Amino acid sequence: MKDLLRNLFSIRQKRKAAPVGPLPQVGAFIIRGQVKMAVNQPLPRELWDWLVLSGWRNLPVKTDRRKGQLVPEGALKELIEADPLERNRAHSRILEQARDEE
Repeated sequence: MKDLLRNLFSIRQKRKAAPVGPLPQVGAFIIRGQVKMAVNQPLPRELWDWLVLSGWRNLPVKTDRRKGQLVPEGALKELIEADPLERNRAHSRILEQARDEE
């Protein structure tokens, strides 16, 4: 009901970016806007710091019902293996490949 009223009167408030959290564990998800990425292998601290500066955050809730986009399975591995000088290009490619959740 509240959702209907918020839509009807256009009083939705845009969510603020989540605060920077700790290094995500394997099995967690990280999010950047509407794009989600699974952390399917250990994330180096240096890469996590880079991802935070690029707008990625820990998913703030355990059960996220929001619809969004998922990056391909090997996206994190590609970022880990990317040369730090080429990381921006790899990141852009990954975001372009993001597809709607099913």
